[in-house]
Amino acid sequence: MEKPIQIFDAHNIFDFIEINHPYHTENPAFLILKKGKLIFTENLNRIELEENYVALVDSREVYEILEISDDLEIFLVAFNREYTEKLPLKINRLNAYVYFQNELVRNFKLPTSQFEKIWKNVDLLKNILESEDFTTHHDEIVRHVFSSLVYQFGDTVSKNSDFSKQKISRKQELVLHFLKNVGEHFLKEKEVTFYAEQQFITSRHLSAVLKEVTGNTAGQLIAAFVLKEAKAQLSSSDKSIYQISMDLKFSDQYSFGHFFKKHSGESPQVYRKRFKS
Repeated sequence: MEKPIQIFDAHNIFDFIEINHPYHTENPAFLILKKGKLIFTENLNRIELEENYVALVDSREVYEILEISDDLEIFLVAFNREYTEKLPLKINRLNAYVYFQNELVRNFKLPTSQFEKIWKNVDLLKNILESEDFTTHHDEIVRHVFSSLVYQFGDTVSKNSDFSKQKISRKQELVLHFLKNVGEHFLKEKEVTFYAEQQFITSRHLSAVLKEVTGNTAGQLIAAFVLKEAKAQLSSSDKSIYQISMDLKFSDQYSFGHFFKKHSGESPQVYRKRFKS
């Protein structure tokens, strides 16, 4: 993405998202869905968005679009992480990108009045970005309007995060923390002990909770993260299979191939050929 901020709508949304396979977005984004339905997975989490939902898209996560309705009214505000880091924002003394990505829950259904304020702000930003009337202070105006959008999302996160956490049980919260931690560390850390220590509990207790809540063991969930990342790199990058196996910290290309075929039913070469042909 050459421009620091780009806004996509229902007419050009496929310039930002991909379908039929796991992938990484090039940049983080704010998603604002006014009408229609969007179903996707973020790593292992299945997420369903409908009218008046907003969400935070993290370029580090692996996404897979499962369903998009034909009646979408949507804005996707994609931005460079470096751009937000340079903004003079006051959100928890952190830059906006880090602040948002640290949240456990990053999609919220808003009251119509609150949603409309965000929608109108994005529409204004879109009109400014697309305007051919470049004033002397055009870039400064863009920064201020985008900053106001960041603050709106910040308010949304702070108002809704505590409420969202109140609705989940302690066991569900343990699972959410585990999935978040695996998403951050699975390339280097594949032992259950590491993730149990992150939550100050025993490996046995963590494993029991994961099996009860998700139906899968810790090892199965970690492998699922690795497989999602492998598929995203195979389908969306030009890296060699050897390089991907090194990126995913396999001892060699053969071990990676064995893992991939065991968990997907086909070799990395066959999977890639379906998207590169």
